[in-house]
Amino acid sequence: MSYSNRIAELLAAASETDKIEFAHFLANNLDTAEHAKDSARVREYVAAFDRFAAPKRGE
Repeated sequence: MSYSNRIAELLAAASETDKIEFAHFLANNLDTAEHAKDSARVREYVAAFDRFAAPKRGE
C-alpha cells in the first residue's frame, strides 16, 4: 500500500476535530505567521483533507 493511500484512509476515518487539530498544526508550522492565525486558512486545509481520497478498488 502506498503512503498516499494510507494517508487518505486515515483522513477519511478521522473526526472533524482531529482534522481541525491537524490543520492547525500545519498552519502553525508551515504557513507564515499571518496565515497561521487565519481561520479561513485552517478551513481550507480541512476542506483539502476531505477532498483527498484514496483511489477506489481497481483504479
